[in-house]
Amino acid sequence: MSTPTEKVQAQLAKVPWLRGRGPISYDYGKWADATHGVLKLVYGADSAQAAGFLEIIGEGAEARGWGLPLAPDNQWGMQRRLERAEAYLQSLVGESQPAG
Repeated sequence: MSTPTEKVQAQLAKVPWLRGRGPISYDYGKWADATHGVLKLVYGADSAQAAGFLEIIGEGAEARGWGLPLAPDNQWGMQRRLERAEAYLQSLVGESQPAG
């Protein structure tokens, strides 16, 4: 069974693959939904960590990648959201072991 840190690291490990594919909005959306689910599982549904992830990537279907443009020069484009999400997950992995 994976530790909580390993679960977060597994989502973080998918970032280069996403970036290598563009990222494609469908893949990014699935990853964003899965990552948010992992954070809710690991830290709790109402945790600061899960809420912080949504603050970084945005809330709602479009914000989570469904039909979102790459828009590299826009802070709310998919590439910039992925950069912020990657940095955020790296900071969580660097924290002490979460409960659970």
